Amino acid sequence: MRKRKFICFTLCTAMLISVFLVTGCGEQPEQTEIVNPINITISIDYPKKSNLDDITDIPFKIEEDSSVLEAIQLFCNVNEMPVNVETTVGTIVGINDLNNGDIYSKRIWQFKVNGELSDHPAGEIILQEGDRLEWVYRKSR
Repeated sequence: MRKRKFICFTLCTAMLISVFLVTGCGEQPEQTEIVNPINITISIDYPKKSNLDDITDIPFKIEEDSSVLEAIQLFCNVNEMPVNVETTVGTIVGINDLNNGDIYSKRIWQFKVNGELSDHPAGEIILQEGDRLEWVYRKSR
């Protein structure tokens, strides 16, 4: 009986130690350094009925040659905001728990780069130094 308790205690201790080693005792992983950063600004224009405060012209650093999709995913990740991506075509379908069609049935997330509304998927547009990226919840075209 004593041998059984000792084996059980040893196994439990080993499992507990392995959990701490694997999870790092709850520490957050270090963020990777951006090697070739460029500066952009990001805005998110929420509809009034969402009760979310707009995000306006926030300076943000991204890796050179990053797409609009990568930029918004990184921004949302850093700011702990959920972002939903439709992976087959690489489009954003939700930002900060506001999904396409949630408030207005025909409204979707669309983006502008330097004030110009884009018809291309967010994964296809590469941002440049100084670009202004704006996400708007508006009627689909």
